[in-house]
Amino acid sequence: MIALLEDGALETLLNQVGGDTSLRHRFLRDFVALWPSRAERLAESLARPDLEEAHVVLLSIRSTSTMVGAVVLEATAALVHTALARNDVPGCLRHLPRLIEVGEATCAELAVLATTAEDAERTQKAWPEQQAQQQAHHGQQSHDGDHAVPPRRWEFPAQRAQH
Repeated sequence: MIALLEDGALETLLNQVGGDTSLRHRFLRDFVALWPSRAERLAESLARPDLEEAHVVLLSIRSTSTMVGAVVLEATAALVHTALARNDVPGCLRHLPRLIEVGEATCAELAVLATTAEDAERTQKAWPEQQAQQQAHHGQQSHDGDHAVPPRRWEFPAQRAQH
């Protein structure tokens, strides 16, 4: 299977948005959410044909694909764009099904990566709070335990209370 995303794509995108993880997550979610309308706009513009509109849509697909590290999608969009530059609408239409297929697969992969990254970020942010709660709980147990006499090994706590 061909890797649809370049290694380190999420880190690269994070650097591009100035280290703002929430902005990165939003960009990824928007990329995935906008894919169907971009693909539809491209198909419609090629069917009319409206080459200027197709050019604008392809630029959008290519630039955002580059930002998220979607190398195969960008390369496939480049094929369509090259055919468009030659005014070869039939050539564009031949590449369109592959572009849509790659776009959908890329979006599926990005959605998984985005969810995984968001989960990891939530876990990382929650970790110091969880540690503090565990330390506070442990401290309370130790404090309470200073006054209690542990039961003998052969006694159950209920039996000890009866004596």
